[in-house]
Amino acid sequence: MDADGAVPPQLHPDLAALLPRLTSLMTPPAREAGLAEARRRFSALLSAGLAGAPDVETADVALGEGLTARTYRPADPRGATVVFLHGGGWTVGGVEDYDGLARRLADRLPAVVVSVEYRRAPEHPFPAAVEDAVAATRWALTHAAELGGEPGRVAVAGDSGGGNLAAVVCQLLRNAAGPQPAAQLLLYPNVARGAAQSSVREFGHLPFLTLADMAWYTRQYVPRGTDLADPRISPAEGDVAGLPPALVVTAGVDPLHDSGRAYAEAIHGSAGRVEWVDLPGMPHGFAHLVALAPAADAALAEVLARASQLLHGHPAG
Repeated sequence: MDADGAVPPQLHPDLAALLPRLTSLMTPPAREAGLAEARRRFSALLSAGLAGAPDVETADVALGEGLTARTYRPADPRGATVVFLHGGGWTVGGVEDYDGLARRLADRLPAVVVSVEYRRAPEHPFPAAVEDAVAATRWALTHAAELGGEPGRVAVAGDSGGGNLAAVVCQLLRNAAGPQPAAQLLLYPNVARGAAQSSVREFGHLPFLTLADMAWYTRQYVPRGTDLADPRISPAEGDVAGLPPALVVTAGVDPLHDSGRAYAEAIHGSAGRVEWVDLPGMPHGFAHLVALAPAADAALAEVLARASQLLHGHPAG
């Protein structure tokens, strides 16, 4: 539904059919529902939206300094390792909630997936999640061979707020001495501050990701007085030259669409290797709605085929 109650014409019918359910689940806004309820209902949504995931081998691992992750190992990862940073506005969601997506990533890419349990806000505000994301990626770069992969084929990936962290990790590791990720997969990433983009104005009322919830996530994550132009918060403000090859995925019916597109264009403009995949009928968060909407599952399949080409040189299968 748009501002006057109509369903946006761009939205795929499979996803439009979910609007009443999502509106009911996500009402009232997170700022009114409170942290515990916001986490509970996000978990409930992902439990339904990621049901029916493939069976792959899993193990919980300690990465040091209290940081943990869960690894997902398909029958043949073909030498690739993917550090996965989950979404949820740095505030909701976790490894268990994203289990169904991590299984799909491992199975369809294929790759060993390291799903990171980074510290969440508001208990651990910025830059805790950034520090954990960097530490986890460095751990994977160091331990890739032990995981059954090749040290030179470790990618970093994330959706939404996790896409933000993945983009930040690539910038910070580029700035530091040491090994670098071989690729980055940014799935409808949150890369820019502010709400001036046309897509925010057009789609910021939809229950997939509301402007009110975006603001609430930021308030939980970023301490008062912190400059939102810090590239560790808004990677679009950072230097995008010399980054690993990128696959940037945007959803057409998403408040974050325009900023994601601009980030891909900026990487291209800096002579970086980037593929921008735009999915016109999809909303924010479609990757965790795959069990509820066939079109979302088809969209994720397209994304992972492109990601497989980036990781392996040709699509999976």
